[in-house]
Amino acid sequence: MKKRILTFIGLALLALSVVPLINLKWGHVQKKPGEAWWHRAVLYNLDFALPYWSRALYSFGISTSPSQVTIGRDGWLYLGDQYEQTLTVTRRGSQPVDVETGKRIALATAGWEQWLASQGVQAFRVVVGPNKNTVYADMAPAWAQPLLPSATDTLIASMKPGQYVDVQPAMRKARTEFAQPLYYKTDTHWNQLGGWVAVRALGADMAQAASGLHWLSEQQVRPGTASQRYGGDLANFLKMSHMLHDSEVPVVIDIGRPVETAKYDFDTGRLLESGGNPEVGAPRTPVLVKSPNALNQKKVLWLRDSFGTAMSPYMAATFSETLQIHYGVTDAAMVVKLVEKYRPDYVFVTVVERDARALRFEQVPPLLVSAKPANFLVMARGTESSANDVAAIPGSSAYRVAGGDAFIAFKLAPAVRAADASRLTFKLDCGDKSVAVPMQLFWYAEGSHASEASSVRFMATPGSNSVDLALLPAWQQAGNIAGLRLDLDAPGVCQTLGINTVELGR
Repeated sequence: MKKRILTFIGLALLALSVVPLINLKWGHVQKKPGEAWWHRAVLYNLDFALPYWSRALYSFGISTSPSQVTIGRDGWLYLGDQYEQTLTVTRRGSQPVDVETGKRIALATAGWEQWLASQGVQAFRVVVGPNKNTVYADMAPAWAQPLLPSATDTLIASMKPGQYVDVQPAMRKARTEFAQPLYYKTDTHWNQLGGWVAVRALGADMAQAASGLHWLSEQQVRPGTASQRYGGDLANFLKMSHMLHDSEVPVVIDIGRPVETAKYDFDTGRLLESGGNPEVGAPRTPVLVKSPNALNQKKVLWLRDSFGTAMSPYMAATFSETLQIHYGVTDAAMVVKLVEKYRPDYVFVTVVERDARALRFEQVPPLLVSAKPANFLVMARGTESSANDVAAIPGSSAYRVAGGDAFIAFKLAPAVRAADASRLTFKLDCGDKSVAVPMQLFWYAEGSHASEASSVRFMATPGSNSVDLALLPAWQQAGNIAGLRLDLDAPGVCQTLGINTVELGR
């Protein structure tokens, strides 16, 4: 026993001596600013040993970072719960909360479809790229198998036909079509072959909506011979990117002429890169990719994520211009500006399954405001009940704006259910101005007050205004509406203010 204790102590002392020597000699540790080399965090850092420890446990199917990575069969790695609770959502299947989320996203999607059409966009599609464990569930751990129907199935079922492109069926079919895998074993993403399957699915979906478009054919895309590459992002999470290997499946695109691209900073017009048809990573600022020899002389606004990287060479071969940006850095206002400045023919969104139910997809576009339609059916009329930061003008129904929070509130008679009333109409007087006026509409039930959660901003014009509220999720869920409030949303925009003939209906 004494000998064992002495041996243990000796090994411990040896480790305490060797670890600092390794860190000092080979400089494995990244010191923090102001951190001295003799600090314990530097001398006894064990990061250099983690890859070997991880590799040893990997052989037994054990992950050193289970929140990030789970280990499946034959070395296949899968994303853990740290990212959008991927495992939990996969295993629980569809829940009532997914139904409600689907309804909200469906309303927002319909709103964008309508608004984009008003801007001259010919077609709008959201391409949902399946998680790797959706396509290769058979290679995932037995305890991590998906429960069907999935949350994504529920989301897609909420959409009208022609809005979402579900790539799952195409991927499952392609598994029997190609001998090579469609996803990397050690990475979260699909490879170039998987990217081709996604673009092919988009083309098949768009065939009726845009019959004049030319899409890549089977004869123009040819998988090459697989080669070896280092491990991907999942291997890197385990500190084993250089210990594990994966297969790279190159794909040759041949449209009968060279596809030469040039990449520009959209905001400045500066040339960033040119030559060939390389993959384009998901940009955090707008990047315009031009390919003059593409199959179609068309412009695409492409809101995408990293799953679009493997798709990008096919998109460049199909469209002469693609304006690309990661959707995660955009909001509704930025998308509006891009559409108004770029004037695209088509707008596509590419999103990975695990992120498809994110709050950003519940963002609604600007409300469509037009003149009062001839067939408008009045359901309730508004009577002015209060006003703020305005002063009455003698002999006029208008007010002089007297402060920075000018608004006029109206009581509705009778109260009306929001879901039954899709339009608000009113007449706006802004003195002698004829320019667009930023406004904010608030709505509330009897006994309630105005709140930001029950409001929406829009641009009105002096004269007749008809605001389409049908696709606004917050409006649809509002219940009975007893009062409205219309605010000037920019100080100094109007010197005088008059709001008359307030009516709610459809």
